[in-house]
Amino acid sequence: MGLFPSGNKRLPEWQLSLSPEEQKKRRQQEREARRSVTPRQKTTAGRSKRAGSEDSHASGSREASGSREASGSGFLRDAAVAFGWAFADATVWCVAPEAWTTNVALRKPSRSGAITFVALAGSLTGGAFTYTVAKNSSKRESAGRLLRVPGVSEQTIRRAETEVKKYGAKALASGLVEPVPYKAYARALGHNGTPMQEFLLWSAMARITPLTVLTTGVGVLSAVSRKAAPRLTRAAGPLALNAGWVAYYTWRLSGTGKR
Repeated sequence: MGLFPSGNKRLPEWQLSLSPEEQKKRRQQEREARRSVTPRQKTTAGRSKRAGSEDSHASGSREASGSREASGSGFLRDAAVAFGWAFADATVWCVAPEAWTTNVALRKPSRSGAITFVALAGSLTGGAFTYTVAKNSSKRESAGRLLRVPGVSEQTIRRAETEVKKYGAKALASGLVEPVPYKAYARALGHNGTPMQEFLLWSAMARITPLTVLTTGVGVLSAVSRKAAPRLTRAAGPLALNAGWVAYYTWRLSGTGKR
């Protein structure tokens, strides 16, 4: 009975068979073993936290990369539509590319400048096409093709021809204030024998002005209104803008607009 301590606490068997010095040494070894386990646990926890942080960073990087890719593909789509629309307007279509570029600027004000120059490139390409086709065909043939475009009348064609005979390529500037489409001037200048370089120079100055004023103007208004009333801008902005375009072309393509 003397081998067991008083109370309910019982010593391990190895302590019963060892001398007091050996027991003290064994307890010291156990304490050192427990202390050595704690740093390893902390190291493992630290590694887990670092791994989690790296995974989170990698996930954030993938999301940011996906966002940039989506933004890039969105701009390419907007640019392709702007170029094609502007080319069509300068050849066989009756709605100016500003109807599209202003919508892009309303949705993404940061794209205003880039989309303006893409539309300008489309307009110049289409204008050069109309100019070349007119130069290599008779006036009756080119007039017949142009009369198929809504909003173009014989009076429109005669007016463009008269201004081109009087002012040459400078007549393109008249399109800024007169309801004569760019394609009508391109045809008249092709028949007039105006050099291509001069035609493109004046075309660029005549087309960049309305594109820049309208597209950049809408972009600035959109940026300001998004800060003041973001929800209202996103909801009512497109409706107001496109209602304005519909009203304008309803007037432009009507008898009043033609006159």
